[in-house]
Amino acid sequence: MENKFQKVHAKKDLLISGGILIAGIALFFLHKASGVCVILCGILSLILYKSGYKLNGEGIPLQKKSLELQNRCRASILDFLDGKIAEPQLVPGNEGGTILLEVWFNAPADIAYARLSEYKELSFQTVTDIVELPADQAQLLIQKI
Repeated sequence: MENKFQKVHAKKDLLISGGILIAGIALFFLHKASGVCVILCGILSLILYKSGYKLNGEGIPLQKKSLELQNRCRASILDFLDGKIAEPQLVPGNEGGTILLEVWFNAPADIAYARLSEYKELSFQTVTDIVELPADQAQLLIQKI
């Protein structure tokens, strides 16, 4: 089965949308047209604003962080993802080529998934599949990003 991340609501998304809805309801009693407009914005943000991710739609919500790194870090990151070394070398920039490290994580639960891509032919092409990291590696990577 292929691993895919689906966008889901995070707690902050629901808080922001709820705040907009409450502000719209309060404004409705002062100026109906403005209140209706803000209520509609709140409803749209509730429907469309999703900043969390879940692997295959299951499990706990994760955050996503993408890092553009120098190509010289590639071997270090690949060895880290394979479990051969304890700490990866992460040097931001694009000197000598660019690689993209995407990390989906939940810091309190020490869960992290990572995927490495390289910039080739005007787009990022995946080098590795999505890799689930053990708890100790996940914690180290979350601290470094």
